[in-house]
Amino acid sequence: MPHELEQLEAASPDAGFTAALGSVSAEVLETMFFTEALAVECEHGWVAGAASVLVNFDGSHSGQMWLALTPDAVPPIASAFLRLEAAETSKEQRSQVICELANILCGAVLSSLWPESRLMLDAPQLIAPECGGQGVWHCCLALEEGAIAIWIRLSGVPETS
Repeated sequence: MPHELEQLEAASPDAGFTAALGSVSAEVLETMFFTEALAVECEHGWVAGAASVLVNFDGSHSGQMWLALTPDAVPPIASAFLRLEAAETSKEQRSQVICELANILCGAVLSSLWPESRLMLDAPQLIAPECGGQGVWHCCLALEEGAIAIWIRLSGVPETS
């Protein structure tokens, strides 16, 4: 785990993981999807109408990551990633891009938190929107157009070998 995360985790494990979730997610959005992402206070009234994706992961750590995007955030993210104008992207392409976004975010966040881990990610699935719950690390980010909410929940006991 990077030194800064170790310090945060020592003070408050949840704060360290939540900070990493936000900073790594913002970096991925900026470098791979060409959109600025800024941490904001959580307000989830919009999640019911969101585009949502779930990624299950297993290995040295197991659990789930899911994300929700405001509908107005999807076209610019898809067009930036595909290097097309928003009007040129189909609904299917947009769905594929948000699944790829979830896959990339999950891998990047988990690799940042546990660089020595062995993880397998399931294929991302479009799901009905939902919000957190207990035992969840969560962050919300404002995008140039819209917002994204990201949750990670660990489950089970890490494998030993």
